[in-house]
Amino acid sequence: MAKSKSPILLPDGVCSDYELQDSGVIKVARCFPSLDSPWQKGARIPDYLSLVDHSFKMDKRDYAKAISKEEERLNLLVRRMQEQRISLIVALQGRDGAGKTGASKKIIEALDHDWRLFRIIPVGEPSDEEKNQPYMLRFFERDRMPEFGQVRVFDRSWAEDVLVVPVMKLASTTHVRNCYPEIRTMEWLLRRSRSVVVKIWLDITKDEQLERFKKREAEKPWKYKKSDVVARKNWGKYTNWGNKLFYWTGSEHAPWHIVPAEDKLYSRVTCLRVISQALEAELESPFRSF
Repeated sequence: MAKSKSPILLPDGVCSDYELQDSGVIKVARCFPSLDSPWQKGARIPDYLSLVDHSFKMDKRDYAKAISKEEERLNLLVRRMQEQRISLIVALQGRDGAGKTGASKKIIEALDHDWRLFRIIPVGEPSDEEKNQPYMLRFFERDRMPEFGQVRVFDRSWAEDVLVVPVMKLASTTHVRNCYPEIRTMEWLLRRSRSVVVKIWLDITKDEQLERFKKREAEKPWKYKKSDVVARKNWGKYTNWGNKLFYWTGSEHAPWHIVPAEDKLYSRVTCLRVISQALEAELESPFRSF
């Protein structure tokens, strides 16, 4: 059974709901008065990332059993989506080096490398053409969103516009604040079209990130980039804007799941479990109007 903290009530009555689960996952699913509820000055934003329990670990024997079980579970659930006219969208965010690519690979393996079912969408800097379009449009072009029965896994997502953009000062504060209701609205439209939207943030400690970067530089130098150095330099800023991301875009129709990823084995099993739980809830309940 999940452990929960009492909701924090803001002066205007908006609740900041988050749930601390026994698995270590922090689920942020706020209720907003409306999709276009604007950014509010003076909002008391919880420091969600300070609540992450990084002690969760799994030994290799338990991992082998758990990952096999969760892979089979997800595979069987995905095979049921077409009949019920449902699609699945997974957005992976998190600290640099936290294991987004590894989580993506486990989803691929869970679906038995059946490329008819899914695509991995790596999200980087927008092209010059995309910069001249509405920001959200690029996520709907070139088969980036799934048809019924299909899965799309975004390795980074539309959340970058309210995370990397403000950290690196690539746009005005006003632009970032305006993006929050746009993201909530886009995700609501996806839910209305029967897409299950699962947003996962993988979190690690600063010390663990340093160790992973050292290993990456030594064993996979082609993967070690200047952006890794920048990420460490801006650790505090990413924490600040990450908490704002959860608070302003973690909604009832598209909640955030913050997963402790200090132990890669544990985080991979947990990611699959979070995805399956969300998909299972949709498949086994009548259509809900968001």
